[in-house]
Formats: sequence, structure tokens, C-alpha cells
Amino acid sequence: MSALVIAHRTCPRDAPENSIAGIRIAAELGADVVEVDVRRTRDGQPVLMHDRWLVRTTGVPLRVDQLTERSVRRLRLRGGGTVPSFAEALDALPHGLRIAVDVKDPGAGDAVVSETRNQGRESQVLFWSQHESALRVAVDRAPDLEISLLRDTRTTGELETFLADASRVGVSGISAHWSAVGPWLADRCDAAGLELYAWCKRPAIEPDKLARLRGLVTNWPALARQALDAAETRPDR
Repeated sequence: MSALVIAHRTCPRDAPENSIAGIRIAAELGADVVEVDVRRTRDGQPVLMHDRWLVRTTGVPLRVDQLTERSVRRLRLRGGGTVPSFAEALDALPHGLRIAVDVKDPGAGDAVVSETRNQGRESQVLFWSQHESALRVAVDRAPDLEISLLRDTRTTGELETFLADASRVGVSGISAHWSAVGPWLADRCDAAGLELYAWCKRPAIEPDKLARLRGLVTNWPALARQALDAAETRPDR
């Protein structure tokens, strides 16, 4: 099975990050999955936003959790468009595109699961988080989701703990630091029954690492698609 191309933050090189426009562009650029970030508003609703503070992407010097969903959705993103709700993001998914939801606010896990189930999108959603409390909600309420623990660890000791924590929480995958991807980690994930994802922060992708992944998170989905297509047509395959 070839690796999934996952468009990081809705293609910020081509569209505003965490935007509806970026979701559509991800599909046009050949992504299999689009990644978004989710936080809760003051009234507990999930919206697409990476940072706790709104200033970087909207210019408003307030936190997401200080405003209601209605107020947040009125804000204009730098580059165009308004801040989407998670429900809008699911509605906007083009046919065949899946969505990886990085739950930044640990308390947003329940709202993400509820909206996913409300729309019947379980087969299209990858539930990701660094927060074990959010992951446990998904494991308990929606075990049919693919659920992954994210952690930016690199040393062998840290990775051992990472794998043990993933198994303890009951997730089905992990997303590791790009430098950690190699035979040792891939074999350990296989033995534990964990899918392996990683984010590559540069356009050049090492083919040997790509071959070990279930999914590659990238700001260059079109280049990643080309790399995958080239690998699949090599004569030695």
C-alpha cells in the first residue's frame, strides 16, 4: 500500500491555512488527505485554528476561547475567507478527500467526535492529537475512527516511551518526527500494529523514508504525489 499524501494545514503555500479554499486546493494538488487544526470557542464549538491566539491568522489579539463560534466565524483570515467551523470543513470535503483533524485543544475532542458522527463521516476522518485526554475520548466514543498520537520525539528512549504510550492509550497510529523515521521505528510500529505518519518540513523527500510510512504530511502535496508516482513506477518494484 502506497503512502497517503496529507496536505498540511490546508496548503498554506497556496491558500490561507485552515481554510475552506485550502481544503479544495488540497484535492486539486493531488492530496489524499487534508490536515486541519481544531480548537474550541467560548461556547464549546470546534473551529479551524492552529494557534490559541487569533492574531497571527486574523489580526485579532484575542484567544479562540474568548469568543463565541458566531464571532470567530465572522473573522477574516489573512489571505481571504473567514474562519470555518469544523462542520463547514466536513461539508466542504471534495469527493474522495479525507481529513486529518489535529485536535489542539484537549477539550475539543468530544465536539469533534460528535460532529463527525453527526455527519456520518467516520470513514473520512483521521483523529490526531498530542493530548492523551482527547485521544481517550475518541477511543471510547468512536473506536471505528483511525486515531493517532502525535509527538515530536527523536531519541530512542523518547521513541520507546512514545510507542508504549500509544499502545496504552489504545490508538491505531502515531505521527513521529521526520528524523526518527527509519527501519527501527517502522519495525516497532508494525510489531505494535500502529500506522506510522510523519511530517516532512522540506520539499525533498527521501524515498527510503517514504516507503516506510502510512502517510506523509507536507506543504508540497503536488511534489509528494510526484515522488510517490515515481517510486511506484520504478523498474525494480
